[in-house]
Amino acid sequence: MGLSQLDRSNYYRGLLVLMGKDRIIDPRERELMLQFGRILDFDKRFCEAAINDLLDNAYITDEPVIFSNRRTAECFLRDGFRLALVDEELHPQELLWLKGIAQANGLTDEWLDAEVKRLQQKKGSFDLPASLEIQQYL
Repeated sequence: MGLSQLDRSNYYRGLLVLMGKDRIIDPRERELMLQFGRILDFDKRFCEAAINDLLDNAYITDEPVIFSNRRTAECFLRDGFRLALVDEELHPQELLWLKGIAQANGLTDEWLDAEVKRLQQKKGSFDLPASLEIQQYL
């Protein structure tokens, strides 16, 4: 599955929004976002600037990200949960936002709940970046 430039942009923007949901940018989140940027073929300086400006950037909106297909949405949500769990806590605002993404992309609550359970069992054991879902599709 090749990703269009629009899906790549939405993927990164969606992860940025998720990272800012708890209003804290953890160093582990920052590093993971730089890895996502590299994988998605974005310039490192662009990614660093986006992360640094995240909490004050009025142009990054909370609108749910809609992907071109279900498979990309599932991939995004799995990676989103990895990002949310990198600080070892799934914050309520992060979960709420990810649920909104799932709903906007036609994924069921049952699918989402199963993914949360599966990923929480694995948290802390991710072999980055090999474990990132998006890596499989590019």
